[in-house]
Amino acid sequence: MLKRSLVLILIPILVACGGDDDKKPEATQALNPDWRLGLVTNIQGTVEDGGFNESAHLGASRAAQEFHLDYKYAISKDENDYNIQLDAQIAEGRNIIVTVGFPMEAVTLEYARSHPDVYFIGVDQTYSGEEIPSNLIGMEFAEDEASFVVGALAGRMTTSNTIAVIGGMEIPPVVRLAEGFRNGALYVNPDVNVLITYTGDFGNPDLGTQTAQDFIDQGADVIFGAAGNTGYAGIQYAARQGVWVIGVDQDEWRTNFKEGSIAGSDRILTSAVKRVDNGVYQAIQSIVSGSPQSGILHLDTASCGVSYAPFHQAADDVSAEDEQLMEAIWRSLAAGTLHTGASGDADDQPPAPLAPGTLPDVPSDAPQLSDCRVQ
Repeated sequence: MLKRSLVLILIPILVACGGDDDKKPEATQALNPDWRLGLVTNIQGTVEDGGFNESAHLGASRAAQEFHLDYKYAISKDENDYNIQLDAQIAEGRNIIVTVGFPMEAVTLEYARSHPDVYFIGVDQTYSGEEIPSNLIGMEFAEDEASFVVGALAGRMTTSNTIAVIGGMEIPPVVRLAEGFRNGALYVNPDVNVLITYTGDFGNPDLGTQTAQDFIDQGADVIFGAAGNTGYAGIQYAARQGVWVIGVDQDEWRTNFKEGSIAGSDRILTSAVKRVDNGVYQAIQSIVSGSPQSGILHLDTASCGVSYAPFHQAADDVSAEDEQLMEAIWRSLAAGTLHTGASGDADDQPPAPLAPGTLPDVPSDAPQLSDCRVQ
């Protein structure tokens, strides 16, 4: 049986999170004896990659500190490491394990089925068509909502009326990002031409650079990167050429553009952000509190699961009217009065174009962006 009791410890502790070097977490006070937390990264990064792996680690670290959990992460260097690292964490008695990203979906489902006494949390994993065991929490994001908002900004910022998306593999999360971006742009600018290329690769910087150049040759003056390291390289290159760019998943001005310290940092407008940290924290919280959210945890604008990053160095280039428009769109999506047409649901159709100079209707009780905005 899975343990579902929460031991209340009133003295705060400091947990040092070990990596794959087998360092033991240090604690100044007692740890919760019922739960031990682990995390396994995918092969596309580390806990300092500025992407999903790092964000998941931040959420796990926050939960470890608040709920007094022993916590250790493991770095995967190739796909064989997934099984090796999961086996090692289970052997250590870790009974809450976070796995990061779509590449780990199959192995996470396999391990959840074969280890019913361990809870698994799969970031960006939905197990389509599969029966989900009660000890598995999948996590999906309304990527289309985040990209719809930044797509609207792209539709407003373009002067050539051509914008573009560098996509990775043509999988559901990436398709939602690309189509949400397109529909958001068309919502505010029905004349815009949106170019979309699925590169089929998340880890090919040279391909990202070439794809960006191809888009520039076709007149694109705003490029959205949604392809992992392929996209990172593509928008870095485009920004150096003076093209506006938009990041994905995390605040790429802070990560990919190193907080404004590299060339082109003044050309990144914003990023479509998935709050992986919030999702991981919420899932762990549900387990240790005795009410595990088995199944799929859906994170959207209404739950502060998706948002967009600050404009940073581009703040003076984004008009007050466009900033107001983005916030109104975000709040309307959160309230459910506006839909992207890119969620994948059969009845979800793109909205009619917004009348020039107007804002979408925002209910008075709609969530406030300030409660969810990435700082």
